[in-house]
Amino acid sequence: MEYKRIVATGLTCAMLLSLPASALAVRKGSGGPKAAGKLDSTQIVPVASGSLSFDQIEGRVRAHNLNVRAAQEGVEQVKSMNWDKALSEMDDAIEEMEDLIDSMSGSSTGAIASASTSLAASLAKLQQATDETSSIYAGEVVSGIANVSSLTSMATYGAMQAESLKSTLESLEDQRDDLKKQKDNYPKTIEDTERMVQSTIDQIVSGAESLYLTILTTELQYESLQDTLLSMNKTVEEMQLRYDLGQISAQTLLQVQNGYATLVNSLSGLENTMGTMRSSLQSLLGEAPDGTLTLTEVPSVSQTQLDAIQYSSDLETAKEKSYTLYNAARSVEKAEDDMDDARKDNGKNSYQYQMAEHAYQSAVYQQSAAIASFELSFQNLYRAIAPAQATLAVKEADLVYQEQVCAAAELKYQQGNISANALQEAVNTRESARRDVEAARLDLFTAYHAYRQAVDKGLVGS
Repeated sequence: MEYKRIVATGLTCAMLLSLPASALAVRKGSGGPKAAGKLDSTQIVPVASGSLSFDQIEGRVRAHNLNVRAAQEGVEQVKSMNWDKALSEMDDAIEEMEDLIDSMSGSSTGAIASASTSLAASLAKLQQATDETSSIYAGEVVSGIANVSSLTSMATYGAMQAESLKSTLESLEDQRDDLKKQKDNYPKTIEDTERMVQSTIDQIVSGAESLYLTILTTELQYESLQDTLLSMNKTVEEMQLRYDLGQISAQTLLQVQNGYATLVNSLSGLENTMGTMRSSLQSLLGEAPDGTLTLTEVPSVSQTQLDAIQYSSDLETAKEKSYTLYNAARSVEKAEDDMDDARKDNGKNSYQYQMAEHAYQSAVYQQSAAIASFELSFQNLYRAIAPAQATLAVKEADLVYQEQVCAAAELKYQQGNISANALQEAVNTRESARRDVEAARLDLFTAYHAYRQAVDKGLVGS
């Protein structure tokens, strides 16, 4: 029976040594990991509305964009970690390993001791044996010697296996120490993850907002080309008439017609581009990209909003919100910790410490460079607002003037003093001035919004 116990113990050691260390961390009787519950499938949602306003973008991106939702789940995954339970399971695995090692050592020693006692008894019987019993007791002695020898060999094998298990035990203890360190750093890890994910989401929202503004700008260009096409169509009709009257050559007429065809082709291409951009925006919103989304005008930037800008305090707020600067500061902290560890473990004169010291200084320089770049970008965003505001004022004044000119032209046309073409030209000029005002308002809003994104979210590259 003792022999069987030793063999069984040896097989148990072999199986344990074949398992990865992570498998040993599962508590006995736990039944292994449970099957994860089936999650509800998440699909792209239909278009919520045929129109979209600028202030709806962020809410719809956060609610429906699958990349955003995946990032949010990643944060929740990190927060769900139970360090106390993980450490408890690791402690249980270490305790079971220690018990197994003790059991192997104890069973081997006990078996040899029992076999040695039996051998000694057989030897004593042999010394007192008669001629009739000597052969019987001699056989017991030979069997006992073989048993002790066999058990001694098994004990030697068991001792070797126990030493191997001790190495596994040390690995488990190192893993436990690592878990304890990770637990201590866990609050900072959560903060790092949350800041990184929030920055990612902000950039996705910013991308959708930038695309929205680009579409509006392109729509103004498209509207301008339509007016140009209408005017050019009349020119083509006029040139055709002049050609019929023999006033121009066929080459001149063909040149005008080719210009008209080129403009039609440009309009078609621009229309396709707008459809593509609308589909891309819908995709960022997590909606079906059918390209039929209608955008509303952006809000006007009030003078009160512009007067509320405080450059110095806004810059400090933007720095606090910036993930880029946060990450640079964390890199310095980590490099400093590595340098301190190298000094404690290897000494200040070691090459490990010197390497860590250079890495720390490099991180400090990179942080300084990141701050300087951020401040420059923020300054550029701030400086872009005033020219946009001034341009809007000029365009608004020009629109007032062109409206007066157009009103005068309408009166002259009614009086028969100008032609319909001259009136149409005045109307086209007025409409062009109106689009210039809309474009200037869009530029001012874009500049102001970019500045606010820097202040509120720390984004300076949008």
